[in-house]
Amino acid sequence: MLEVIVLSLALIVITIIGMRSEIAQDDLELKISEQITPENTFLSQLQQKVEVTLFPRPSDATLNRHYNALIRAELDAHISSMPNS
Repeated sequence: MLEVIVLSLALIVITIIGMRSEIAQDDLELKISEQITPENTFLSQLQQKVEVTLFPRPSDATLNRHYNALIRAELDAHISSMPNS
């Protein structure tokens, strides 16, 4: 009977330790999130500006892929037309 209690307690401890390590990994992943830089903000704003001038985003996967390619081409055109600073 004592062996069963010890085994049960050992399994509970192992489970708690496993849960704590998963929580620690989740916290670590949250801390490593992408930092917002002025460049990322600028590109996001430029992409929104381009998307406003285009037709609405399609729901079909193939058309959506072509739409993303069109947006990338428009972004490249805008960026290449900017003066180097």
